[in-house]
This record gives sequence, structure tokens and C-alpha cells, in this order.
Amino acid sequence: MMSRSDMLWSGAVLTLIVLSGLSFLPIGLAPPLRAAPAPVVEPGPVDPAPWANWLEARIQPPTAVPIRQTAPVDDLAGYTLVGLVEVDGRMLAMIAGQGGTRSLAVGGTLDGYEAMAIEADHIRLVRDGNEITLRLDR
Repeated sequence: MMSRSDMLWSGAVLTLIVLSGLSFLPIGLAPPLRAAPAPVVEPGPVDPAPWANWLEARIQPPTAVPIRQTAPVDDLAGYTLVGLVEVDGRMLAMIAGQGGTRSLAVGGTLDGYEAMAIEADHIRLVRDGNEITLRLDR
């Protein structure tokens, strides 16, 4: 009696022999399909009415972005930045105005304006979205 693997091998060999013999038989192929040429359509007058409203609704000029209001110059007109000092790693701005000089760190306030940043030559103060920059006069 043949084992299972022997039967599989003999079946595979028999299948290969039959398929290789069939490959030599002449087979009539159907002729290739030929596509008919596309009809030529003459362009006629174009009526823009169906798509003009749709297109016009989508092509709109961009809306104007409102410009942030700047604070009136008079709010801090009496103050000037006279110097910058670094103390224990903190930058302090020396601001003169209203009869005296005071120091201001980031987060401190001056007439309701909060100091947001102190840079090498200016300090940025913000109140209610309005921003004022005091620059160091050189």
C-alpha cells in the first residue's frame, strides 16, 4: 500500500505531465476586439447659467481680518524706558515717569499694563489686548 506522501507526489507528477501535454495542443484564440473610433462632437455655444451662480457663490473675496486696536499713545506717554538691569537672573526694566523711576519685572504692572516680555532694548506691555512697546533710547 502507498503512503500518503507517495500518493501526493505521484498525483503532482501526473498533473504536471497532463498539463504539459495539453500545452502543445493548438487552441484557437478569438480575434482581438477593435474599438470603434469615438464620434467627434463639435463644440457649441456654452450656456453659463447652470453653473454661474454656483461658481459665484464659491468665489468670494476674502473677508477682511479686523486689525487689533492699539492702545492710545497717551496711556503711557509719560513713561520712558531708561535702562535694563539683571538681578539674580531676572531682567528688570527701569522706567522713569510721573516724577520718579521704578523697576518692573515680567508679570509686573504699570498703570494697568502687564509686562509680558523684557528684551535687550525694549519692554512689551499689554492690557485688554492692547500692546505698547517702550524702547530704550540710545
